[in-house]
Amino acid sequence: MMKIKVHSPFRFIPETGEAQDFEEGVHHVSEDVAKHWFVQAHAEIVGAAEESIPADYDAELTELRGSVSSLTQTLSERDKQITELNQQLKERDDHIADLLIQGDQSSGGKNGGNKK
Repeated sequence: MMKIKVHSPFRFIPETGEAQDFEEGVHHVSEDVAKHWFVQAHAEIVGAAEESIPADYDAELTELRGSVSSLTQTLSERDKQITELNQQLKERDDHIADLLIQGDQSSGGKNGGNKK
């Protein structure tokens, strides 16, 4: 027996010729009835998603969790690298600014202290 959840009421007449009326809700039916195209147009099999779960679900889940952990660690390392590189960039910018300030003071201005 299988469970179906009817979303649109319908009348089903199987090959045996015995009409069955289905109202909205959950019904227990044979596998043949549940998988019939007409029934599937008006209902869905309850628990169908559970049946499609692979047998090695736990192994696959463990593998995916390992991948997520590895990628999270890589991301953390990259964030640390970015922080270090940003600090180096700031230090270089500060150094360049200091050199520019020193250069302006020692040269006496744009013309290098020479009057034209």
